Amino acid sequence: MTRLFIADIHANLPAFEAVLEAAGHVDEVVFLGDVIGCGPYPAECVHLLMSLSPCAIAGNHDLAILRQPAHEAAAAPAGDWDAWSRCQLSEAHAGYLAALPLELNTVSCGETVRLIHKTDAPYYLHPAMPDRLLAEYFRCIPGGTVYCGHSHRLISRVVDGRRLVCLPPVGQPRNGDPRAGYALEIDGVLEFHFVAYDVETVITDLARVGLPDAYRQRWECFLRRGCDPEWSREYRPE
Repeated sequence: MTRLFIADIHANLPAFEAVLEAAGHVDEVVFLGDVIGCGPYPAECVHLLMSLSPCAIAGNHDLAILRQPAHEAAAAPAGDWDAWSRCQLSEAHAGYLAALPLELNTVSCGETVRLIHKTDAPYYLHPAMPDRLLAEYFRCIPGGTVYCGHSHRLISRVVDGRRLVCLPPVGQPRNGDPRAGYALEIDGVLEFHFVAYDVETVITDLARVGLPDAYRQRWECFLRRGCDPEWSREYRPE
């Protein structure tokens, strides 16, 4: 049995396609939210995700974009990325995303796993966080094993007898490595992988979103480096 675990595609089609090609044939795809948001290919990524018939949950960006009625999004000012993304989606795409649950249970590595997109932590999880802090953020989430996305950094740790896994992102790395991340479970063993993709194509296609020049240039740098002074801040102990 081979399962592909992915999260945080963020409308980055070349990264998504590179992950699928690198993973090869799998028996099941498990998606942990944020297929759209802050990328130039929202419709294409939702369409591709739908074609995989995954076990899937919604992410915070998915929900935020869906909250905008299509007619209001069409009247939004140029450069509103969420509104632009909503206008790219067909009603079939929007209906698919709206029907996704917020949490699910599945089986991975012989254990029942709780799938969530994010915890209630006030900021992104970080691999440098101490066990006590991670345990607190996962305290109210049921299950002995929890997989999540959202934080855009890989975390895989056993804390107080519970396994906590935060998947690396497909479409928006923040740890200084611009490659797309994913996890493969093969015969009960979960391994994490990273694959390069065509970043320059994404950067070229950002132009169609209509972002202000300075903001677009910041995103170009972010995609090339997998790092941004604000979005990639390191953990500072309390």
